[in-house]
Amino acid sequence: MFHLKICSGLVAAAAMLASPLLYADPVSGAPDASSSPSARMVAGGKLPSSLPDESSSLDITTKMANLLVTAKENGEVMRLYGNWKSGDKAAIGQIFAAARNGNARAQNLAGYMLDNGEGVKQDSKAAASYFEHAATQVPLARYNLGLLYYYGRGVPKDQARAADLFKKSAVSAGVVQACVLLSLYYLQNRDEEDAYKWANEGSNRGNIKAFYLLGRILYQRRQFRDARMWIEKAASASEPNAPAILSRMYTDGSGIDRNSVMGAAWWLIYTGLNRNHLGSGVAAISSFGLAADDQRRATAFANNWLSTHTESRRVDYRKSLLQSS
Repeated sequence: MFHLKICSGLVAAAAMLASPLLYADPVSGAPDASSSPSARMVAGGKLPSSLPDESSSLDITTKMANLLVTAKENGEVMRLYGNWKSGDKAAIGQIFAAARNGNARAQNLAGYMLDNGEGVKQDSKAAASYFEHAATQVPLARYNLGLLYYYGRGVPKDQARAADLFKKSAVSAGVVQACVLLSLYYLQNRDEEDAYKWANEGSNRGNIKAFYLLGRILYQRRQFRDARMWIEKAASASEPNAPAILSRMYTDGSGIDRNSVMGAAWWLIYTGLNRNHLGSGVAAISSFGLAADDQRRATAFANNWLSTHTESRRVDYRKSLLQSS
């Protein structure tokens, strides 16, 4: 639960949408696109054509076969990791010995431990070498190697190569975090169509950040009704950025009845969820033009919402993975 007493000040909601959150693209003032081909696409992957070709070809039989093989081969290596977590210091040496002897699962684990400084000195350059060797056999290692290239950690930054590795890991191992990073990559490169497809794919797999990205893309396309569905879905799961867009939608009457009280309330929820957000300076709640009674209603709604919603687990998209989710 959030236990936060909200003050009566806030930043104007428009400022948030003009500043970078997860990517550097501000919400555009593009003309209404309701008659364009993209506006007729069905949000949520209901049409096969709206999914990336790479992922739509992966059937459930293949996914289950991959999971079974991975579980069997990974068992011994993860047993060693569990032994180390339980206090067996010798297990680290056994993990790295197996990695040096060519065990791909152990190589991925060694890379993970090196990149995150678990049990060994943090060394992303050495981690990249282990991930590189493991990547031919272990799909998750492709994601981890891609992550290092995406951020330039231990290797030269190469986001195009990272995107290729993310695609392979999303298809062969169902790494949902790869879908999110692919969507961000394409947004940064002004390729909204592929950004939409990968956000859509991540949403199909239940990723909360993908809900937000899909909703924001639809908002930018001015497909407000579909945007509202995904933004509300993200907000209900306490995704920290979604309430700011809901605030803007209520304030502007975009895809929803105009309601300044709710606009202010959702902005207060945004500042509550992001109490450590550096870009959330405080201005008077009067920026929403509310009377005193309406200010109290907005604050009461926000306090009640924050007290009844569990904080979502914040995924660190810079962190390499031990297991795919």
